[in-house]
Amino acid sequence: MGESEPKSDLRRVIRQSRAARASSYSEETAKIFTEHLTAVAVDSSWSRIASFLPTSTEPPITDFLSEFISQGGWCAVPESGQDGILLWHALGDDFENHLATDSLGMPIPSTQSLTALDSLDAVLVPAAAVDREGNRLGWGKGYYDRFLGSLDGSTLVVAVVFDSDVVDEIPTEPHDKTVDLIVTEEDVYRVRG
Repeated sequence: MGESEPKSDLRRVIRQSRAARASSYSEETAKIFTEHLTAVAVDSSWSRIASFLPTSTEPPITDFLSEFISQGGWCAVPESGQDGILLWHALGDDFENHLATDSLGMPIPSTQSLTALDSLDAVLVPAAAVDREGNRLGWGKGYYDRFLGSLDGSTLVVAVVFDSDVVDEIPTEPHDKTVDLIVTEEDVYRVRG
């Protein structure tokens, strides 16, 4: 998967923007993400999801994941494996107190219990940016595009980003996978198309 210059430029701008505001994330921001994601989860009757664990510059969704699990939901999170493959770990009730990082510095549960993914209701994916057509710009490694390409099409794919990361147009390539829904701190956007 080659890197196009427009994608690289957009990623650079997003990284700078997120780094500048990371220290200003508030409990209120986390609360709003939790409310939006909970509303979608309830409306769509989610019981089994896969999700990313956020880094310090990504949308703060850890509270939602904790709440989802405490209400009886099941959630798996990825570890960056070799050859661009995501390996999955089921989250336990107390996961926030047992975190480590994978080979790329992404947060993962410190308990190394791999799990298989089957019959997921939704996948919450990180993104550098998305557009209203559902085009997603990842961070350039291709892990999520490969994973999303393996889904059967019945799983809802949800990009979780900041509202400022919803842009007019994302440059796309044939290997890029789209999302079905966009959740931000401002709103929940149904993808046009």
